Amino acid sequence: MTSSKQIIPRLMQALALGIPAFCFAGAALAETGQSDEPEQGSGIDADENEAQAKAKDGTDGSAWRLEPGLRLTMRGITARTTAPGEDEVIDGNAIALVAAPSLMLTRDDVTVTLRNATTRLEFEDPGRADRWQNAARLSVNYDLSDATRVTAFGERSDNILAAEFTSTDEWEFGGELMHSLDAANRVQIGASWRERSYDDAAGSKGDGIRVDGEYRYRFGANHFAFLRGRYDEINSAEARRDLSRWLAEASYQRPLAADLRLRGELSYQKLDFTGRPVAGGGTRQDDLFWPELTLIWSPGAWRIAGEARYIVRNSTDPAFDRSGYRFEVEVSHAF
Repeated sequence: MTSSKQIIPRLMQALALGIPAFCFAGAALAETGQSDEPEQGSGIDADENEAQAKAKDGTDGSAWRLEPGLRLTMRGITARTTAPGEDEVIDGNAIALVAAPSLMLTRDDVTVTLRNATTRLEFEDPGRADRWQNAARLSVNYDLSDATRVTAFGERSDNILAAEFTSTDEWEFGGELMHSLDAANRVQIGASWRERSYDDAAGSKGDGIRVDGEYRYRFGANHFAFLRGRYDEINSAEARRDLSRWLAEASYQRPLAADLRLRGELSYQKLDFTGRPVAGGGTRQDDLFWPELTLIWSPGAWRIAGEARYIVRNSTDPAFDRSGYRFEVEVSHAF
């Protein structure tokens, strides 16, 4: 693992890698006037829709407005007895450094957003190879009314962790529809198409659909309840990469004090690897359940969060029939 005196140079390297995509997108936007997340990855997320709403507050809607941004993040992760190949950190510790520049272009009911996140992951275990990851997303939002928004997006991810392989490059294109029934009730549905290439000996590829939905109930400021569901699949000529997955989540978040909130979540996931036979007959099937608790403090431009989760995993493949905990601490600052 990189020593503490090397952290700043590493962080500057991450920022430097993100700058070319940032500048290219800025030029493109001037001229014309979200990855498959790891199945046991971080659940510490910002509410993008609320951030966009704040960006529009108090602005002249008749003129284009360009808002650049930058968020720098450091994450500390520790995990024990989780299944091999299914999480970035397995029976060990790691530090992640993330540089995330962004551009937001708004006018009237249109918002064009480009975000790029470059991540450097440093493992404590000398047997694990440290890695770079990158994800760039371009989205266009159009408010049909005060209650309804449609979104189209494209995303490119490199060297990400996917359920079917540990190093994956991906293109994803899709759309979303969000509708507020009233001040408290909101629903959202989305669908996308993903094309993946894997850094394996066969140079295999895969593709498939992803559909999801969410219901949110708002009790008040920073006080929400969520229900989410998702189905996705990957089909590949390399049978080992075939995958279908169901995911269901329920979460509740409430404020504890100014800028301080607590979120609890329960998640269930079912994975079916139809191209991976197991001893005794049949194919590999995994069932995962995890409770999760996250504490978030966000004074001003800072964001400090801690997440704890325990993953219960049952698999027809004994190598993946393992359970264990995962802890994460995050400190970030938005510029």
